[in-house]
Amino acid sequence: MSLLGFGGHPILHYYNQEMFRRQQAELFRQTEYEKLVRAAKSEQRRSWRPYRDSTNWLGILLVQLGRRLEHFGKLRENCPSPSPSPHH
Repeated sequence: MSLLGFGGHPILHYYNQEMFRRQQAELFRQTEYEKLVRAAKSEQRRSWRPYRDSTNWLGILLVQLGRRLEHFGKLRENCPSPSPSPHH
């Protein structure tokens, strides 16, 4: 069967094959890139896991400390300030 049997000029047939090949190659490159990105993200998450519990604990501790400091600041605002000494 000749190339003309595909309904076009042989150069157009070659062009279509070449475009198909290039599209397939681009899809393959994109797939490989996406695999690398997923692997990098997965590795990044795994490397963070050991610190997650410590970080959570530290965050809770800092929030509790902040609340205590706010409470302490409110107590100081409600206490009368000492009056200046008349001797100075």
